[in-house]
Amino acid sequence: MGKGLKERVEGLERRMILTALRKSRGVQAHAANELKISERVLRYKMMKYRLLTRTKLSEYDRIVDDYFHHDKTEG
Repeated sequence: MGKGLKERVEGLERRMILTALRKSRGVQAHAANELKISERVLRYKMMKYRLLTRTKLSEYDRIVDDYFHHDKTEG
């Protein structure tokens, strides 16, 4: 059976992000501008689709860890 709408939309979104990142030579601000989304949304989607570069991974890991640690202390 073929892919459903969700999988097709996610595939298109991932390809568009990769294309914008390649076009901008990895400059996320330029890629986000090309896609007409904020840099924050772009970073979220890069995490979602596992498009992070190794040099940035530790920074994103810290942000995610802080987010989940903060959630546990409140609830």
